[in-house]
Amino acid sequence: MARIPAYLDAFLAAVAEGAAIDHVHLGHWDEPEAIGPVRARAGFAGAQERLSAALVAWLDLAPEHRVLDVGCGFGGTLRAIRRSDPKVAVIGLNLDPRQLAVGLRYDDRPRNAAWVAGDACRLPFAGAAFDRLLCVEAAFHFASRRAFFGEAQRVLTRKGVLVMSDIVLTRPPLPPERVALFADGLEDAFGPWPAKWAGIDAIRRDAEAVGFSLRVTDATANTEPSFYTIGLDRGGRPTGGALLRELHRLGCLHYLHLRLDKR
Repeated sequence: MARIPAYLDAFLAAVAEGAAIDHVHLGHWDEPEAIGPVRARAGFAGAQERLSAALVAWLDLAPEHRVLDVGCGFGGTLRAIRRSDPKVAVIGLNLDPRQLAVGLRYDDRPRNAAWVAGDACRLPFAGAAFDRLLCVEAAFHFASRRAFFGEAQRVLTRKGVLVMSDIVLTRPPLPPERVALFADGLEDAFGPWPAKWAGIDAIRRDAEAVGFSLRVTDATANTEPSFYTIGLDRGGRPTGGALLRELHRLGCLHYLHLRLDKR
């Protein structure tokens, strides 16, 4: 099995101790400039729900749709879909069986939902199996975005749609040794992260190469208060969260909402 990001261990440990955690992604604030550290921490769960809701709204769901959430985490977004669209059939896919176990624990197991272990770059489904695909803040971990896009194209119906959020980094304007320190720190905290400095142009090329048209909404500013919730030092050394915050300050971290429509 491919490596699972190390930061998820903390979430899984918290769940094992009784914490109720729906989401393992950043949050969204409509007026981020008004949010300081205290409000960010207090309202983080609600902000995570808003981010999920914004992506789900972009799916344009209909009652007969079949939805696959790729890299589903603990299943919070799928549960939100079922609450708002109970007739939609949903499947959560994750490489990590521990996260699937949490999703199953939280689930009341309705007939129109399932949990499946699998790799985003080798989806274990037949062609045209889904009307919509969702991928919340997971694609930067995948071995290849282009391979994932190719698989998404294969398993989507003719008018299918993939909606995703993605963290996209551009190389910081720093000496090579500083850039290497950023890359090593991010890999240690959040890896696998194979194509750290890919950029949106590369993502657009990959999407179009396999037959998608791409629309992009930049939500970078809306997610900024999330960094108040992330530890910024660890025994005098910067954490992965501190590195992300610094990349955001440098204008090198972009949080994007993407909609890919089959052409």
